[in-house]
Amino acid sequence: MPTTEEAIEFLIAGNARFAAGASIHPNLTEQVRLETYEQGQKPFCAVLSCADSRAPVEMVFDQGIGDIFSVRSAGNVADEVVRGSLEMGVYKFGIPLLIVMGHTDCGAIKLAVDGDRLHGSMPSVIDLIIPVAETVREQNPGLGKDGLILEVTRANARHVVNELVKRSDVFRRKIVGGELKVMSALHDLKSGLVEWLD
Repeated sequence: MPTTEEAIEFLIAGNARFAAGASIHPNLTEQVRLETYEQGQKPFCAVLSCADSRAPVEMVFDQGIGDIFSVRSAGNVADEVVRGSLEMGVYKFGIPLLIVMGHTDCGAIKLAVDGDRLHGSMPSVIDLIIPVAETVREQNPGLGKDGLILEVTRANARHVVNELVKRSDVFRRKIVGGELKVMSALHDLKSGLVEWLD
């Protein structure tokens, strides 16, 4: 298992390749598929990201089978099921790095900025983002809509990190023990680059 620093370096290098159109698509061979089936998975990081089809985590970081424990939800929000899924990955596989990654042009963020709660089960997503949007709006009264959406996207990723740590004994114990680092990030859909927020 790589160290936290090595895991971050893998992701930065992979993302640079992706953004440059030079992905090498590692660990996608039949041999890797069979090895991970027979010997189990050993992901070096966990990523909570948005369900948006333009932001596939393994491609954005140019990683392959068994590399990333990936959980996705609209707006990269974390309810109890998402939190439990991430806890399972961190606990079972000793993952040293957990990332919450938002992305530009996020539909869930736009709906939250507009205060649109929609119908069906969609409010369970949007209602988690609306308080973040309201706080960012209050703190940045002169910000135009595009700027507001971008800042809410960043703030939401940071907020989800804080909520995960606050609500998870598993994560807190691992952080205190120096076994886990939790970070937030923003994926720019146009450039392909990932901005590390903390």
